[in-house]
Amino acid sequence: MSDALYQDVLKLVQSWTPRKVYHTESRYLDDLKSFVESKFTSRRDFFSSPRRTSYTITDGQSLNIGISRKQGQDVESLGIIFRKDLQQLAALKRLIDQIEQEEGKYQNLVVLLMGETNSELREKLDAFLARMNQKNKITLIEK
Repeated sequence: MSDALYQDVLKLVQSWTPRKVYHTESRYLDDLKSFVESKFTSRRDFFSSPRRTSYTITDGQSLNIGISRKQGQDVESLGIIFRKDLQQLAALKRLIDQIEQEEGKYQNLVVLLMGETNSELREKLDAFLARMNQKNKITLIEK
């Protein structure tokens, strides 16, 4: 299985800049979803695959964005989990629960942190991801 979808989405998420400053996590997430959907539907040249492909973008239950791409018989899948202002232990626990619920469903996960992140919580998240990365590819991006 190729990592093409993973590379494409990683590049896409890294290039995303919110259209404005929002006061809630859900508004940032809506902005990100809109950005991802617009790139997948209108600018296929942004992506590495020259072959005809079909994309499915879904809202997950514990996942924020799920993306699947089918090329011939190959299906790639990737999940994006978004968190703004990771400042409390309870929020970290919810994030870890999300990752644990989704890691078996997707070949790759991207965890996107935006805003202020407590350094102690970041260390705990890094340690958790180091253990998880032994099984799956999970990438942390901070904005």
